[in-house]
Formats: sequence, C-alpha cells, structure tokens
Amino acid sequence: MNVLIERHKQTLLLLLLFSILLLPSGLCPLVESTEARYAEIGREMVASGNYLEPHLNGIKHFHKPPLAYWLIAAGISLFGANDFGARFFGVLAAAIAVLYLYRLALVVLEDNKKAWYAALIFASSPLFLAVSRIVSTDIYLTCFTIQAQYHLARCVYGKKRGQDVFFYALFLGLGFLTKGPIIFLFTLLPYFVAKIFDQGHRSVFSRKEVAAGLAVFVGITLPWYLAVVIKNPGLLYYFLKVQTIDRVATDRFRRHQPIWYFFYIFFATFAPYILFLGRGLFCFRLLPQRVRVLTVYVIVPFLVFSLAESKLPTYIVPLYGIAAIISAEVFATLAMSRLRAVILALLGLLTIAPLAAGFGYPLLKDLWFLMVGATLITGGLFWWTYQVRGQENFLLRTAIVLVFIGTVGYIAFGSIAHQRRGFERLVAKINLLDPDRQKQVLVYQDLLPSVSFYRGALAIMSLGKERETQFEKGNTHEIYNLDYKDKLEQFLLQEKSLFVIANPERIKEFTAQYPLTCEEVFRQENRAAYLCEGK
Repeated sequence: MNVLIERHKQTLLLLLLFSILLLPSGLCPLVESTEARYAEIGREMVASGNYLEPHLNGIKHFHKPPLAYWLIAAGISLFGANDFGARFFGVLAAAIAVLYLYRLALVVLEDNKKAWYAALIFASSPLFLAVSRIVSTDIYLTCFTIQAQYHLARCVYGKKRGQDVFFYALFLGLGFLTKGPIIFLFTLLPYFVAKIFDQGHRSVFSRKEVAAGLAVFVGITLPWYLAVVIKNPGLLYYFLKVQTIDRVATDRFRRHQPIWYFFYIFFATFAPYILFLGRGLFCFRLLPQRVRVLTVYVIVPFLVFSLAESKLPTYIVPLYGIAAIISAEVFATLAMSRLRAVILALLGLLTIAPLAAGFGYPLLKDLWFLMVGATLITGGLFWWTYQVRGQENFLLRTAIVLVFIGTVGYIAFGSIAHQRRGFERLVAKINLLDPDRQKQVLVYQDLLPSVSFYRGALAIMSLGKERETQFEKGNTHEIYNLDYKDKLEQFLLQEKSLFVIANPERIKEFTAQYPLTCEEVFRQENRAAYLCEGK
C-alpha cells in the first residue's frame, strides 16, 4: 500500500511540475542565438527529412551530436514550428529529471522525507528552472546524467537489479549522443575518483557486466557517429580536436571566463540552498559517509569546468541534482534557525523584485500591472512561509515561492526578449505582409536563425558571422549565406522587391551601397524590418 501511495506522489509531482513549466513556455520567443539555433536545426530536419546531418540555415552544423535536435524536431512535428513545440520535450525532460532525482536520493539517503526535500530543492533551484525552458542540450544532458547516476547508485549501494547495468549504459549513451563525452564528467570520472577512498565504489561491476554495458553504449552511440564520419571526411578530427580539445583548452569559441567564474554562478543560481550546501561542507565530518562521498560528484566536475577555457552558466546544471541531495541531508539534520533566517531575508528581497523590475526597467512598462499583482502574491507567500520558519514545511513553502517567482521572471523575460533578442513579432509582421512567402528575406550583417524558424523558410544571411563550410559539397549552401559583398551585390541586382532585417543604424549604409529604397514596416529596440524595392 505504501509503495502504491509513493508512486501516486511521484506521478503527481511529475504532472504538476510539467504543467507549471510548460504552460508559459509559449509566451517567450526563441532567444538568439542559442535557442534560435537549436530550434531552427530541428525545423530544418523536419522540413528536409534529413535527420542524419544537422543543418543550420542550409549549412551542415556538427557542433553537437543529434539527440537534442531530434527531440526538438519531434516537438515541432507534434505541435508545429513554434515556441511551444520547440520547448515541449525539454520541459518533459526536466520533469523526468526531478522524478529520477527523488529516486536517486531515496537510494542514497534511505529516507523518504529527505528524498522529497532533495526533489523540492532541485526542482526550485533558479538555474534548473531557467534551463528547463531553454531550447538547448543542457536540460537533456541533466536528465540523462541523473538517470545514469540513479542506476549507478543502485549498483554501488547493493540494491542492484539485473537491468541496472543496462540502463546505466543506456543513459550514458543517450547523454553522449546529446553532448558528447561531457556526460563522463558527471558520471564515470567522479565514480573512478570515489574508488580511491570509498569501499562501496570498488568492485561494483563484474567483467561480464562491463562488457555488456560497453556493448550497449557502443550500440547506441556508434551508428550515428560512424554514418556521419564516413559521409563527411575529416569529421572525426573535427569532433576530437575542435569540438572537444579546443573547447576545453582554448578560447576558440570566445567563451573565456576567469577560473573563479563558476563559483559565483553556483552561489547565485543555487541560492538560497547554497547556504545548506555550504554548511554541509563546513561540517563535513558530521555528514553520513554516503553523503560525504557524493561531494566528489560535485567537486570533481566543478573543478574541471573551472579549469576549462570555455564557460557558460548552463554547463554546471547537471551538478545540481547531487548538490540538492547533500543540501536535503543538511536541512534535515544540521540546519540552524540562523540559516533559515538568512534564507527568509533572501526571500524577502525576492518578494519585492517583481515590483522593482516593473517600475525600474523600461522594457517592462507594459507589464506593470502583472508585476504589481505578482508582488502582492509573493508577499503573501513570503508571510505564509515565515509562519512555519521553524517547521518541516518551511522547505516546501520556500520552494513554492521560488517556483512562483521563477515563473513570473520567465514571463517578464519573454516580454523583454520580444523587444531585444527575439524576433517572433518582427517576422510575424513580414508573414502578414507576405503570407504566400513570395518575397525573399535578407538579414543584413547578422546571423539570426529565428528569422528562418518563424518564416518557415530559409532567410538569407549576409555579411554576418563566418560559418564553417568545410563539410559542404558544391556551392548550393551559398544561396542562403552571402558572406562576401560582391555576392550580396549580385543577389540584390536580381531582386526587385524583398524584406531586409537590419540594425536601424546600418540601414542608411545599406541603401547608400545598394540600389534600393527601403520603407520600415516593423521596429523593435535593436532590429527593424524593411520592405525594399529596386530603384
């Protein structure tokens, strides 16, 4: 009976979180460049039927393996080429990640109450809430990481079932097919490090199990890699050198940050639970042996990412599952009243954040009524939480406050994105003026994949970011990517009427160089659409 009740709770958690994350996911446009890039690759897969080789605006794009693209394409196939469709399976992956985090915590902590604490902490941590709605690889990698860690934990702590080795290899393979060998930083690397000082991590798998797991892993990952490497000579070197070694050892992708970068990212985006985690590390010897071992799964990958040259905040979100388990143990056994007081102070500051943003940020002036209403609700939720500051329900109510504020923040961000880094409304205006898609759309001195996504057809990118074309055969890709001025000039001489998207400060330069007269049809803060006619 108790098992059945727990299953119902898990299902309820999954559905509730899925609904909360999913409902506003269509309110925010695809943000350039990450979201737009992944969504457009998925759309082009659906449009072309080529699911083997990812293409971005008509050019092969091998920066990542294809699983995330396939899932995005599946959402687009089900719901159409829109924001909701592109985000659907990412939100589903987020909900599944929370469910598996609960199960992982239950294996490690052997306490249902602490496992629920861990799930609440993970589900309401700010970076997880943000990444769950971002169209990219990170939420899928996080999901597969936690699923793999769950099946590994069952093997390490003596609860192994016959299928655990299979599923461990399966999720490692799916993670590898999502973002390459980075999955090993959260799974295999800390596992081998833990072997040094933890008896439970030794002699976990027999040789037969290792061989079987390796066969499963290779069976999942090898077919795609083998197919594209055979079809694209030089791609193996590109994967190993450019997309693996260079990302770690060089600033080729212009993402260099100082070595301490992830320290303040972690502190800010795991708040307020970082206080529990910090207390646990400070009182390390008071933690149970299993929890002390878990810190390896946070510290080892954290140090590797800190030493690497390429850094983005979302890289570390797969760490947050284990961090949540440690924090749950601390909350249940070591949390002090002073620690809760600090968390209440932080929540108090967050309570007035919607009001401050609504009146202090010009791009939110149209949402001031929403921000005022959100502040009133968060104020009520804060008082509701304050009343149980010394009780077990404190964590649940803290999580509710954070999820609510995170949802309001996402809606506000969507409003800002519509005016700055999202071009859904701009392209909608073009589609309204040209519903039959008769006119070409030219993006001048930029690469904006979302224009192609919302247009439902490839826009022409000109004089923007240099693209990698070494795997292209012939010059058909040049039709939609004009990377030289003479090619752009030849194209414009052939077009009598077209739409041009450009920074408003550059349109005078454009019309001075090329024989066109342009009339503005839509403007947002940093881009405008023009209907241009040949002279």
